[in-house]
Amino acid sequence: MMEMEAEKPTFSAFERFLYWFFIPIVFTMVLIGALLSLFDYNVKDELLKIGNKVPGLSAVLPDPKTDVKTDAKAVQPADAATSGESTPEAVAAEATAQLAALQKQLEAQTAELAGSAQTLKDKDQTIKDLQAKIAALEAQKVSQAKSDEEYQALIAETASMYAKMSPSKAAPIMQNLTLKEQVLLLSEMKTDDRVRILEKMDPKKAAEASIYLKDAVPAKDKQIAALQERLDLNKTTASATQQSGITKQELGQTFANMTPKSAAELLVEMNKTDSGKVIEILNSMDVAARSKVMTYLSDNFKEVAPVIASKLAP
Repeated sequence: MMEMEAEKPTFSAFERFLYWFFIPIVFTMVLIGALLSLFDYNVKDELLKIGNKVPGLSAVLPDPKTDVKTDAKAVQPADAATSGESTPEAVAAEATAQLAALQKQLEAQTAELAGSAQTLKDKDQTIKDLQAKIAALEAQKVSQAKSDEEYQALIAETASMYAKMSPSKAAPIMQNLTLKEQVLLLSEMKTDDRVRILEKMDPKKAAEASIYLKDAVPAKDKQIAALQERLDLNKTTASATQQSGITKQELGQTFANMTPKSAAELLVEMNKTDSGKVIEILNSMDVAARSKVMTYLSDNFKEVAPVIASKLAP
């Protein structure tokens, strides 16, 4: 028993202070420092601040670092107050200026859109006008085509009328036509009918007509040439009539002295180009001569006679 008590260790006062007080206090301080560092608490600067307050240590210890964020926050209100840019009046003025600028920009864009809309409207109107003109031209073209077809049908009908006549009667009448008119009518006939009429015509005139017939000319050009030649002939005839001083009565008397056949045939040809002149001539003839001519017309030109007679009626 006494031996066991002799072996029990003994601690000195320093050791007891070290184990019981100093080590736990140091451990606790280290733990607290670690926790404060973990929560972003600057322990070093706080200790330096405390140490600088102790006389004698302030000369040895360095100054603690100042908090930049805190200083910035402290300085910011002063700067803002000094500059005056963040005041409500300044913000309102800036907002008003921006609103005015946006309003001007909106007005400019609105005006531009209005101008574009007017331009599009003008273009649409131009397109409509052009479409109307095109429609009118197309209608005119169709009408012209119908007129050309009707005129061609009349030429074919006249050529058929001459072909149905006996060559001995058709040839003298056709010789009174202009050369281009002879060619126009002969070109519309069949070859056999054309040959029979040419045989009965004056050899010189038949030769001239046959020369023109051999040339391959479009029908439209033949029609134009015949009309132009007839117009020239009418101008020449009118000029000669004016120069000779022939009156209507004299012209009517001339036709009255002709045989009814010759007068009727000549009047039929004149009726193709100047129906008014035919009526004037018949009105200037005496009743007996006009009756004979009209009788021949009704017997041999059944299609033309009623037309002339209707114009003679008062």
